[in-house]
Amino acid sequence: MEFGSLNNLVFFIFPVLLLFIYIFGMKKRTRILKYLQLNDNSVRTILKGVFLVLGTIFVCFALLSPQKQIENEEIEVKGMNIYAIIDTSRSMMTEDVYPNRLEMAKKVLGNIIKSLKGDRIGFIPFSDSAYMQMPLTDDYSITKNYINALDTNLISGGGTQLYQALELAERSFKENGSKNKTVLILSDGGDFDEKSLDFIKKNHITVYAVGIGTNSGSIIPEYKNGKKIGFIKDQSGSAVVSNLNSKFLQQLTSESGGKYYEVNNLKDTTNSFSNDIAQLERNNNRIENVKNYKKFYQIPLFIGILLILLGYLLKGGIKDEK
Repeated sequence: MEFGSLNNLVFFIFPVLLLFIYIFGMKKRTRILKYLQLNDNSVRTILKGVFLVLGTIFVCFALLSPQKQIENEEIEVKGMNIYAIIDTSRSMMTEDVYPNRLEMAKKVLGNIIKSLKGDRIGFIPFSDSAYMQMPLTDDYSITKNYINALDTNLISGGGTQLYQALELAERSFKENGSKNKTVLILSDGGDFDEKSLDFIKKNHITVYAVGIGTNSGSIIPEYKNGKKIGFIKDQSGSAVVSNLNSKFLQQLTSESGGKYYEVNNLKDTTNSFSNDIAQLERNNNRIENVKNYKKFYQIPLFIGILLILLGYLLKGGIKDEK
């Protein structure tokens, strides 16, 4: 026997609270009846409480979704392997989009994941270097925690080493035997990188890119221990202004057969991403084990409701002691 919803264990606090409340109520009832010189049928009163508490326990047990595995089935899943490569350089803290570019990137990434069906996705943040934050997975429920963890402090430095991130993605594609190699870059563009451009063409990687920011740009805030302490300055002491470099991202997508999108406070063209991805051929077939279960929650639920009804309908007798 297994349980499909162990997170519902918290509901067992209700029968415990009901038991304490009922015991407290019985003691108070006994004192009042004794003062009024009335006698209570204690057996019925106790049975009433037992039925109500046991009924609540059975209902809570049903909420755990008791189940038994009846078969283990292998199914073929067709999908794509996609790596989201997220820019976490200091320029992503620029506030020309609300509240800043990185937070906007996290919001866009979360919306894109909601549109995926059967595709596996992984995360590779990059700045002065890159690392594998989340390997390829089709368990979209765990991606939220990884997205929330994205921060410009993940990697020291403020540069943008896109090439290293692409290398990590390519290595993972090879290990997984990926026939389709698709990456989604979320960035403000950074500097032109011919090395990255040559790499995607050599390894036949399809690039989709989301440019986040504005052409006019804004100054880059500087933070210390989570608090804004000023702005990043150049050697002359002037505040550094970061602009969206859409040209490089557009070149990456056009030469790889992908598509470029743009996001700022006034527009968001990523809504078509799911449709664009859906049109691609799914060649990354994989076999997954699917466990089929028989549910038994109906039995404890029926017993629980029956006991609660019996407890509710059972009346305690009161008679005059005289």
